[in-house]
Amino acid sequence: MRQRAFTLVELLVVIAIIAVLAAILFPVFASAREKARQTACLNNAKQLGLAFTMYLNDYDDTYPLGFGRDAAGNWLWDRFHAIPHDWRPSVAIGSPLNRAYQVHWANAVQPYLRNDGIYACPSVSMRRLNLADYANPRRTPTRISYTYNGLLHGLSAAAVVSPSTLPMVWEGRGKAGVEGFALTNPALRCDNPTQPCRYSSCVGGAPANPYPLGVMFALDGAMWIHSQGAVFVAADGSAKWRRLGAQLAPANTDWRVDPYTLYNAQGMPAQYWYDGCNPWLFRPDYDPTGAQGECRGRACESCSE
Repeated sequence: MRQRAFTLVELLVVIAIIAVLAAILFPVFASAREKARQTACLNNAKQLGLAFTMYLNDYDDTYPLGFGRDAAGNWLWDRFHAIPHDWRPSVAIGSPLNRAYQVHWANAVQPYLRNDGIYACPSVSMRRLNLADYANPRRTPTRISYTYNGLLHGLSAAAVVSPSTLPMVWEGRGKAGVEGFALTNPALRCDNPTQPCRYSSCVGGAPANPYPLGVMFALDGAMWIHSQGAVFVAADGSAKWRRLGAQLAPANTDWRVDPYTLYNAQGMPAQYWYDGCNPWLFRPDYDPTGAQGECRGRACESCSE
């Protein structure tokens, strides 16, 4: 018996049905894939929190440095630091710059991690700096997207008022990372090598010591990394996803949980909350359940290699 072939109309109907199903299912698959990446990112963050905890146990409860010094003793507070410290062929092993890389937080906690893949969230895109070093590296440059709260630079853990809420490590580059270079964000603006480089609380709009100030750097990508939020590691080592951009007032976010004052439609912030001296949310002596003081917005700064 001869079988009847599909007509053109029937084929078009089948194609239309497949197209409709694809339109329905593809976003579901994409959402599931991103959820898996978010879970992987959160697991990485937990491993970083554990690494910091072990580091603190070994170094008398003192946080690692957010940046090193150059040959003249100047703090490299606004510079990227190589990770691993010896991958750049243009930087001599044992040189002042190489030693600055070694003491940087990302290299300091690396021995406590199972593998270097933990430094990068799978949801972010990676870029390279405009350097010739990538052509012939001594070692494979580490892909890294997480940043460190530089207000903890060399600080005693006893100075942290609320360890369960203070951000210690976070996705402070936005939805982007740099291959082979780690960053501290926020950072202490230690541009006077004759002064102590330690966090100082704000009194009347000026540091109590009165030095230095804390700053935040401009992002490489949007802060809405996982849905409309990002992963944060607290000073007690715990890690969780945090919603960003939720409005507390018509034009402002909640300064108790969000580093930035407002976001555009793509999740890019322009200003961060600060108290006149330091980024609001990252202050070691900040207690989100206590008196709020005065919150203001401040523009982000730039960082260089």
